[in-house]
Amino acid sequence: MLLVYGHPATQLLRLWEKFDVKAIMLNAFQLSKSKKLMNMLESGKTLREVMGIPDEVEIWLDSGGYQALRRGIVLDPDNVVKWYNTIKPDYCVALDSPVAPNDKNARKKVERNVSVAKYMAERVECSLLPVYHPVSPELLERYVEGYSEVGERVAVGGLIPRILTVKNASRKEGWEFLKLMRSVEGRWLHALGLGSALLIPKLSALGYQSADTQTWRHKAAYGKIMLPGRGERHITDREVNFGRKKIEDHELVEALSIARALGFTWEELRNDFKKRAIFNAYVLHLVSASAGGVQH
Repeated sequence: MLLVYGHPATQLLRLWEKFDVKAIMLNAFQLSKSKKLMNMLESGKTLREVMGIPDEVEIWLDSGGYQALRRGIVLDPDNVVKWYNTIKPDYCVALDSPVAPNDKNARKKVERNVSVAKYMAERVECSLLPVYHPVSPELLERYVEGYSEVGERVAVGGLIPRILTVKNASRKEGWEFLKLMRSVEGRWLHALGLGSALLIPKLSALGYQSADTQTWRHKAAYGKIMLPGRGERHITDREVNFGRKKIEDHELVEALSIARALGFTWEELRNDFKKRAIFNAYVLHLVSASAGGVQH
């Protein structure tokens, strides 16, 4: 399964120097805020040159529409098209309007998402992924019809609150929709934001080809490391309000083995956010490789 490592635009960690990284995802809205960067790209330099990204690492770009919306900003499709064509990623995600459960405006949003995806597909130079959301069977049919000629790959979004919720009924609905999507879509399926250590094997079993995540960074920021098949463990002195489980002796042996493979000491892991982030990214690499490898 292809794992796409999400990065904040201004904090790119060179994971490929430590292990085999196939793809990274950046945020167009964030990148567009750097006038210096955009001027360099408009003058002819490439993002790979500016950020030192190897040719063999795919660059995926999300619009950043959700982050913008949280700031009260509604992105214009024409601006996103301009950003995509300036940044020149290999793959780009269509600008979409999130559709919430029991959304009274669901039909209107679905129609807008279909319209915007078609509009962008005709104008962007990258391979565009239209985005499905968990909707009623009737609206899903509209999505399938509308997206039928948009892109060679498609994405499924809006499921993070459902899949990661503590409410079992909601989580079950989320997984049922993921299964349904595999039955109605024959193209490459990407799960937006669901590439965690625990979810990767399940997504691979459902037939999903790729997923992205920033959990490797988020967990590291809270003083946590990931262990294959075991979830997260807190290893620093930082106080946390959730996920407080400390590492046990038998788990420590496994963690030290992974750390040594990366050239890190235990104290470095405890005290250095970047090394914890790289450790977590490597664990996700191991999990994704064991879940079927990379499909192209």
